[in-house]
Amino acid sequence: MWNEEFWQNPWDLGALIVIGLFIFMFLFFILFAVVFGCLYREEETKPEED
Repeated sequence: MWNEEFWQNPWDLGALIVIGLFIFMFLFFILFAVVFGCLYREEETKPEED
């Protein structure tokens, strides 16, 4: 059926991989920004000892 034709076409499979990588990188950068934003905020709120 249509599903078998889709997986046999390498261009469709390549496009699916590229779209998946874009989504993965987008989510990874959001996670990266949140994690490092929280770490930086913790450093900022620590009392400085002079």
